[in-house]
Amino acid sequence: MKLSVPTNWEEGLLPQLNKKNIAVIYGKLDKDFVGAGRPSSILARITKRETGRQISGIHKNGIKFDYLLNSPCLNNLEWTAFGQKEIRRLLDWLVTIGTDSVTVSMPYLLQMIKKCYSGIEVNISVGAGIASLAKAKYWEDLGANQLTLLPTEANRDFQLLSNIRKAVNCRLQLIANLPCLHECPFYAYHIASLGHASQTEHINKGFFVDYYPLLCKYHKLSAPWRMVAASWIRPEDLRYYEEIGIDRIKLVDRGWKTEYILRAVEAYTNERYDGNLLDLFSDTGKYQAFAKRYSWGRIKYLFHPMKYNMFLFHRRVSPMIFNDPSFLDNRKMGGFIKFFMDGKCKSANCSECNYCRGIAEEAFNVPNDYREKMLSLCGRLLNDIIDGTVFYCDKK
Repeated sequence: MKLSVPTNWEEGLLPQLNKKNIAVIYGKLDKDFVGAGRPSSILARITKRETGRQISGIHKNGIKFDYLLNSPCLNNLEWTAFGQKEIRRLLDWLVTIGTDSVTVSMPYLLQMIKKCYSGIEVNISVGAGIASLAKAKYWEDLGANQLTLLPTEANRDFQLLSNIRKAVNCRLQLIANLPCLHECPFYAYHIASLGHASQTEHINKGFFVDYYPLLCKYHKLSAPWRMVAASWIRPEDLRYYEEIGIDRIKLVDRGWKTEYILRAVEAYTNERYDGNLLDLFSDTGKYQAFAKRYSWGRIKYLFHPMKYNMFLFHRRVSPMIFNDPSFLDNRKMGGFIKFFMDGKCKSANCSECNYCRGIAEEAFNVPNDYREKMLSLCGRLLNDIIDGTVFYCDKK
């Protein structure tokens, strides 16, 4: 299975990557006019000149480069002369540095790039929310070269994946190591919020309170089986997706430290991982932003005492940033995917179905003391955000 792999722009990443199955490396500046699916506050800063140099290195290794332009909303600036000039300026630069493809979430950007920049392939992001055959056909008919399907609804629906594969000719891609909630009801709003958090012209200039991972974590701690029911794909199960015609597997996260990207690429290249599956999934402690040499560069995104009670917020957050001792034993997950391949999940009611609960009892260990502590910390911070305490509001 071919892989789409993130770059964190670290010099040591590319030489160490297992390049056997890598088709494309993706990334972007920490901020630009369009924005993308990660906030500037967790990303490494890189100059345009250095970006071009690193893309040349990627090409020398026989790998293509994809630049992310996948924010689903541009504040309607795309309908202004100023917005048009900024979009064109960004795309002109991408052409000069040899970008092979861009990933977008907006149909207008797909059509405009196809018409005005015919040498660049245009891929469609998860931000477009493609989880049906009809949506897949619409995007392909508009000219998309690749569709990344919505993981929360598509990753484990094999009948849907098969139907879409039969209906479209463009490449299909799935994200394997994003543990979002099954059919997450918050996904669309979260991806829009993230997009705004890396746009140069947004009023908040990168300032962002990311409420959704807190809410997601609280749900998973309240009912640990939800981690098993989430949208990830085991390395061992890639062959089943390849058999039904999935072309590429995308790995996250471009905000990670190099060691974690390398481990995920190795596991999904070898299609095997003997250990804790959570090692391969998104987690706060894996981000570059929490490395000492990046911390000072993050202050400008966090130091906004007029916008929120930053001292209260960071006092609440700090105890939550430590290693998660939870363990999802991959060696006990053999045959896990068959339930989904047989189509039993799609028609099941999670409140009545015990499949993921049973797997969690067998293979997932969340220490009680950790769980209780994190539930308390998460709950307290969520309450402070919801009732407005973090934003200096009086409680009603």
